[in-house]
Amino acid sequence: VAEKPLLADTDLNHNKQALEKDADNLKMQENAAHQANLQQLCRICGVSFKTDRYKRSHPVHGPVDSETQGLLRKKEKRATSWPDLIAKVFKIDVRGDIDTIHPTRFCHNCWSIIHRKFSNAPCEVYFPRNSTMDWKSHSPNCTVCYTARRGVKRKNQPSNLQLGKRLKIIAERARKTKGVKKQVQVNNKNLMKKIANCKK
Repeated sequence: VAEKPLLADTDLNHNKQALEKDADNLKMQENAAHQANLQQLCRICGVSFKTDRYKRSHPVHGPVDSETQGLLRKKEKRATSWPDLIAKVFKIDVRGDIDTIHPTRFCHNCWSIIHRKFSNAPCEVYFPRNSTMDWKSHSPNCTVCYTARRGVKRKNQPSNLQLGKRLKIIAERARKTKGVKKQVQVNNKNLMKKIANCKK
């Protein structure tokens, strides 16, 4: 009689271990998906790289590209790495970034802002936010994963009944004017024939 509860306990332990293992696997999958979503976003402004037609992005860490290097030489600036430039322009320290929390690349728009800062050339650049992004670690209500899964919802325009009515009226008027114009053209042709056939 004492053996049955012992077997039930071992079965419960196996089930508990299997559930914990499944939960760990699920958490690892969620973290991997979160990191994949982060790789699609700009470190500075948080905009998706999908918005750029050419899918241009630049690494947050490492040396600057040759174009930026040439610009910095002209201006006699000493910064040679992206972390230095990002710190100067956007006041963000990216040296302490963690790959599971922060994206590792920034968009071409932010790259253009850096270039505008160090060049005198007038350049129209739009910064999409009032401030830089504040990145947090993955959680059940993670904004990075939530917007990536659903997409950014656009505002629906309420159906305007007046607009539909106005379009019908405009189409009706166009039809009527077209008929009137045809009648005028026919009358003009008849008049021209009468004038041509007229004898002095």
